[in-house]
Amino acid sequence: MNSSESFQFPLYYNKEPFFTIQPIINTRKIQLQMWQDLILAYSRSNKIYELDLNESIKTNLNLFNNEKINRKLSRDSLKIIFDDIIENGYAEWIDKEKNRVLIMWRKPEEWASLIYKWVSDCGFLNTVLTIWEIQNGDDSKKQDFHQLNTTILLKSLKVLEKQSKAQTFSSDDEGNLGVKFFSI
Repeated sequence: MNSSESFQFPLYYNKEPFFTIQPIINTRKIQLQMWQDLILAYSRSNKIYELDLNESIKTNLNLFNNEKINRKLSRDSLKIIFDDIIENGYAEWIDKEKNRVLIMWRKPEEWASLIYKWVSDCGFLNTVLTIWEIQNGDDSKKQDFHQLNTTILLKSLKVLEKQSKAQTFSSDDEGNLGVKFFSI
């Protein structure tokens, strides 16, 4: 998962204080926002939707470990950063122990808008698509939501259901999910 070759880290990533949670509240707020922006951009660039914090520390994921300046985030610092990202609606804990985190570089509402626009533009309104077709189909290959994490996709479809723009259902005994999109 060390994919820094394709990702351009910002200049502040090479500053030692960035890797220490700042004690002054206003400075900490700015620092946490910078970490959020960096984590979301990195996750988007590398199509990362889930992270195991312990595994990230153990494998020295370059996002949290800057070998150039010999600095890395502690487990406690990661928890503080992700708690803030979660509070801002861009992530959620997957487990009670707070080891695994679901990263949403777009909120479900934003994904829902993109998906609905695509459905509308492609003429799929009032038709049924499978979850697989949305995630992996040829028609979605050029979309940001192509190969989107299933949990995030389902959250996005729930948003569309609340807006009366879609209805999800199980299409057969194997539990394959389908979704019908409505024109409103």
